Amino acid sequence: MLKLSKKTDYAIILLTHLGATHASVSAQELSAHYCLPHPMTANILKQLVTVGITESMRGQHGGYVLARPAASITLVEIIQVMDGPFTLVDCVHEKGCCKVSQHCPTRGPLTALHRRMEQFMEETTLASIIAESQLNLTSQPSQDHGITHLS
Repeated sequence: MLKLSKKTDYAIILLTHLGATHASVSAQELSAHYCLPHPMTANILKQLVTVGITESMRGQHGGYVLARPAASITLVEIIQVMDGPFTLVDCVHEKGCCKVSQHCPTRGPLTALHRRMEQFMEETTLASIIAESQLNLTSQPSQDHGITHLS
């Protein structure tokens, strides 16, 4: 089954929070807010710092912020940072990696599906995810809002 890893799912959640907040947020605050394991939250944020998606700020009011505008961060970039390149089927990137590749009846359709999914992830920005999450929060009746994971 196609599924985002927990690490990618958490990264999207954390980045959405940082993008919707105009102040730095600590890893501890984020992990507590979303009931995520603190070590995993801290590791994800550090990994995002190393690739220039987030910045860490030291000091009493330190924490993490987005290093770039949310509109310049794509879903495919987040997935690649967390899990490596998106590959629906191996033959999309490596011709001849399969015994039946020359006569495979599904290679064409699966390659087309791969390309559509990849295009969707390239076109989906963190800004659009933030906008949709805020729209969903304002359109729901007042109640305790649980977190909907993308995976």
